[in-house]
Amino acid sequence: MQTQDTLTSLCEKYCLGKMQGKALPAEGGLLHRMYHVVTDRGAYAVKLLNPDIMKRPAALRNMTTSERIAEAMAAYGQKEDTGFGTSQSGDAIPAVPALKFQGQHVLVLKEDDVPQYALVYPWLEARSLFAPDIGVIHCRRVGRILGLIHHADLQPKEIEELPEKEEGMRPLYDWQGYLSLAGQQQASWRFDYEAMLPDLQRWDRAAVDAMKTLQSRQVISHRDLDPKNILWQGTDPLIIDWEAAGYVNPWQELLEVLNYWGREESGGYDPCLCQAILQEYRQYMDLREVDWTPVFACSYDGMLGWLEYTLKKALGLEGDDPVQGMNQLLSTYKELRLYDAHAQTLREMIIG
Repeated sequence: MQTQDTLTSLCEKYCLGKMQGKALPAEGGLLHRMYHVVTDRGAYAVKLLNPDIMKRPAALRNMTTSERIAEAMAAYGQKEDTGFGTSQSGDAIPAVPALKFQGQHVLVLKEDDVPQYALVYPWLEARSLFAPDIGVIHCRRVGRILGLIHHADLQPKEIEELPEKEEGMRPLYDWQGYLSLAGQQQASWRFDYEAMLPDLQRWDRAAVDAMKTLQSRQVISHRDLDPKNILWQGTDPLIIDWEAAGYVNPWQELLEVLNYWGREESGGYDPCLCQAILQEYRQYMDLREVDWTPVFACSYDGMLGWLEYTLKKALGLEGDDPVQGMNQLLSTYKELRLYDAHAQTLREMIIG
């Protein structure tokens, strides 16, 4: 079934209205396809979920749970008890969950016996910001939101399935095994990858060794608050793409947010942007007793996980675009090197 037919069928099945013209591709994440769909009942952002990812055993459950988390975050700060606790201060978390149709966040169509899953959001007239357009006021908003999410420490009273806490150490990634596969395939990038191995193995070992310490303190959070996942209407933020939501160590996520939002175009850290984030975050979370050594060791973990995924794409083990996988592999390694080069500066900014 062609994409336009899929979207038409989705609108008909879930009563979104009659489509007005063709749906247009919209900017979105790297894993799924996003479309701007206009019907006689409204405008929507429709995310067609990657079938390869949705084949994974826990994918549907995780996607459903992440949208329930987004829904609970959006309700935080409202007067009524949502089952996830209420805010005493009236502070709100500007989360954007998927819309519900027939009681479900995750919608499904059958296409030749292959399910096509989708999420539907209200269409928002807003945009993402990237350096050099990120300013102090934006970083203050981001720091405040992150502090709110972590301070909320949501403890669901009633939900069908909770995200699983990260417990125990994950195995080390098989970097050497991927090199062997790249050699068997005569991949054009294999020598570049081979040069990465010492760094990847060093960062990976340190991250895995630090995990047990960080797992003693976890909160439910977004876990992917990079600039593409926050839309702006003026200086008002909207938090989208909650599919990675789950348990995380708050200090580890704080480092990730500083890395996303506090960077200069040169790759270093802008002290004004970083301090804006930290100042607002400290209104909600006390950082005075944090042991930053394991936090910094583990702060490489998210990027290493993404790099491993791009490596699988480059080898043809995931998805159908190995060239994109190769490009993402090289750019992610570059980001890791930049982070490694400036991590001490970031640590000094935090500790003061």
